[in-house]
Amino acid sequence: MSSQSEKWDKLAFIHNQDREIASHAYMDLIAGQKTKNVQLALKLNLGSGMLIEVPYILRLLGDVRGKEVLDAGCGGGFYSLWLSENGAKVLGVDGSKEMIKIAKEKAARKMLDTRFLVGDVTDLRIEDSMFDLVLSTLVLGMKELDKAIRELVRVTRNGGDIVISILHPIVIAAYWERESRRKLFRKLDDYFLERELEAVWENEKKERVPHTFYHRPLQAFTQPFFEKGCILIDLIEPRPHKVYKQLNPREYEDMKRIPHFMILKFRKAPPSL
Repeated sequence: MSSQSEKWDKLAFIHNQDREIASHAYMDLIAGQKTKNVQLALKLNLGSGMLIEVPYILRLLGDVRGKEVLDAGCGGGFYSLWLSENGAKVLGVDGSKEMIKIAKEKAARKMLDTRFLVGDVTDLRIEDSMFDLVLSTLVLGMKELDKAIRELVRVTRNGGDIVISILHPIVIAAYWERESRRKLFRKLDDYFLERELEAVWENEKKERVPHTFYHRPLQAFTQPFFEKGCILIDLIEPRPHKVYKQLNPREYEDMKRIPHFMILKFRKAPPSL
């Protein structure tokens, strides 16, 4: 069976297209602008749920001028390039060679000095305490969660921040109860049972690509950070802006009812004297 990185290689084009075009379209619509990105997103029917986190993530990142930043699991470089454009010194790491190729091409077109490397979030092979800010969005639904968190904390400087986003544990553990195909409510059960799940995505070649992820309760994501001396300083359950309805009416109605994502910001506290 193909590794997860190889699967992401197959999904690189369609994932980047959705992230790059649709994310800019979403932000443009929020700003009241009808841009080419908006027109293209509507034409191509782009607008996955991951857009919802974007304005919240950007707000949490704050002023990044002069900061050393790691984008762990950077994909096609959407956040990495935004960080560079706003004055940060950025390293983006991803397990997919195709994603990194796309990210490098975009950085070159924009004449940005963002660095990108193929690498493993669970084994970064980077020196300790290298970054003022570490970002990892929709990456931690993986098998080796504790190893990944250990690495994110290890490479963060004391006093530095770590911003992560995850699929909300409630939305993974709950299933729609339906009546005549009409969605009534989400039925939640076995919330504490950690388990492997699989989703199937379709790429631009109409190939069906299975993707493995894991359900865990919220504590599984927070406790390892606490045990490594981090403090939780913000937690957000993003809500869709009303303009999202233009891009994805069905998902908009679902996301108004329960949160689909969660964003957490930790600070690595200096060791006690």
